[in-house]
Amino acid sequence: MRDRSGPDALGTLLDRIRVGTGRFGRIELGAPWGMRVGPRDTVTLHHLLDGEMWLDAGGRTVRIGPGDLVILPHGVPHSLKYRPDARVMAEERWHGSLPEGGLSVRRRFGGDGARTVVLCAELTLTGAARDLLLRALPPVIHLRPDADGDPVPGLRRILDGLREEVRDGRSASPLLAARLVEVLLLQGIRAELERPAAVGTWRAALGDERVGRALDALYGAPGHPWSVAELARVAGMSRAAFAPLFRELVGESPIAHLTGWRMSLAKTALCEQPDLPVGRIAASVGYGSEFAFSAAFRRVVGMPPGRYRATAGTAGNPW
Repeated sequence: MRDRSGPDALGTLLDRIRVGTGRFGRIELGAPWGMRVGPRDTVTLHHLLDGEMWLDAGGRTVRIGPGDLVILPHGVPHSLKYRPDARVMAEERWHGSLPEGGLSVRRRFGGDGARTVVLCAELTLTGAARDLLLRALPPVIHLRPDADGDPVPGLRRILDGLREEVRDGRSASPLLAARLVEVLLLQGIRAELERPAAVGTWRAALGDERVGRALDALYGAPGHPWSVAELARVAGMSRAAFAPLFRELVGESPIAHLTGWRMSLAKTALCEQPDLPVGRIAASVGYGSEFAFSAAFRRVVGMPPGRYRATAGTAGNPW
């Protein structure tokens, strides 16, 4: 296991996440305007560069000011508009679909009124930790600038890099710009998860000093033959005190959570490494035999590993 000064379960989860940029663009809008965005299988990101706008999502209307960063990790439907009572139309009526894999500059949609400039992006999350990470995030993340003018530390440098890539148009600029958008998303997620969490929630478990040590350990070494007693020792607690606290914060027993994590890792490996033998995957997640792993996989996932690999490969399973 890694030597750390403290638990970093969030860092371990983020290490098991891959972010991909589906499409993104810098959009300029003139009042009056209003745009309805439908549900997505992707993460939606809006960063307001200039002007102001209003966001409707989940029954709430919120003002978005210059420099604000809005992330919708679950792809919930929402509306953006120049004022709270503005009429909205489907986004395709405004600008069609954003291009795949490049930064587009779109000027002056809407009317001739006040200008609003927004950096919009759709990103994909894949990897073994995807579901656990999304479970810790609210439907809408709204980050406002701090005293230094950044909603997350270092945002200004990221945006400066984005503008430079777009302006210079050098070789591989679209690729590098897309990577900067991905960093922007991860920075926003980290900033949100570092906010105080309600007691007794899964998100609070990630920040709990004792349970966090146990989570960090089992996430970082899924192949280790963990027992509840050993995880309790890692947490610095007695087994009798650790087990109910873990269940209260995480929502399931330590062993059930470990099994779920192992299966998430296995599903990712089955999809991403189609030539890797099932036996090697079984060993990497702590099973001494392929038979034992297959039985556990069937029990948790509902089908044997081979069928899952074939099904996920044809269905585009997000793992």
